[in-house]
Amino acid sequence: MTNTDDLEKDAEGKIITRPIMGFSTAPIADMAIFLKVRYAETPDQLKTEGKSIQFAMTPDQALELASMMATQARRIIDMVPDTPAN
Repeated sequence: MTNTDDLEKDAEGKIITRPIMGFSTAPIADMAIFLKVRYAETPDQLKTEGKSIQFAMTPDQALELASMMATQARRIIDMVPDTPAN
């Protein structure tokens, strides 16, 4: 189970989410990984380019992030029942 205690919350205690609209990655001088994430802060921004934030991380950080994301994705995918064939 994921600990949500450290996630950003609004005044009502609900977790604040910002849907990801796109992302890109690139190496930086063969020393780090660049990650640009486009996201929406409001429903109206889903119809536009939204906002973006850029990160730089070490190769070890990139591998750790990729592993954590893959683990969570597999957990969710494994919970979804297969669609019965007709």
